[in-house]
Amino acid sequence: MKKSFLFIILSFLLSASICAADDGWEEFSGIDRAWDGQKSITNKEFEEAIDALEGNKKKKEAKQRKKLIKKVGGGGTSLHPDLSPESDILDITPISKNEDGALLNVPVSLLINGVTLEKGFYKVLAEKDEKGEIYLLFYQSHSLKGKVKAQQTDDDYGEEYIDFVNLLPYDKNYVKIIFGSLDYNAYAYIRFVE
Repeated sequence: MKKSFLFIILSFLLSASICAADDGWEEFSGIDRAWDGQKSITNKEFEEAIDALEGNKKKKEAKQRKKLIKKVGGGGTSLHPDLSPESDILDITPISKNEDGALLNVPVSLLINGVTLEKGFYKVLAEKDEKGEIYLLFYQSHSLKGKVKAQQTDDDYGEEYIDFVNLLPYDKNYVKIIFGSLDYNAYAYIRFVE
């Protein structure tokens, strides 16, 4: 009786495991027909689909950029047309130091330290000595023709460019030379003779 009882339980367990294993394999019975009815896609169709997805991505980025500009610059339009939210921000070129000086036309003869500086064109440079004093140097070709002490100023005299030099009439005996560079702006009063 023990043997028959053990045999019945064993056969019951064996049949249950076979039934359980059989249920799992039924799902994979059609695996060889899984690709039936699928459409093949050409390279052109694939590229069009990718382009459409990238186009959506670019639209999303443009929308985010517009939101950022609105957040930073405000929502309204500006009185200045270049500052409106729709305009592109231009790159600013870096400013470099001009070490060549600026060209000055001197229409009168100048008296610098008792020496007459004749009429003509001069390349004007400015230099600061160890004491912090600024001097304007007048060159013709490669030779130094004159050196005059100048006063440093924050005034740019309304000039359009950063590097400039101009000769302005002051009174009937003096002219005012204004000089501007990236480092500093300066001016000097110089006596002239006609």
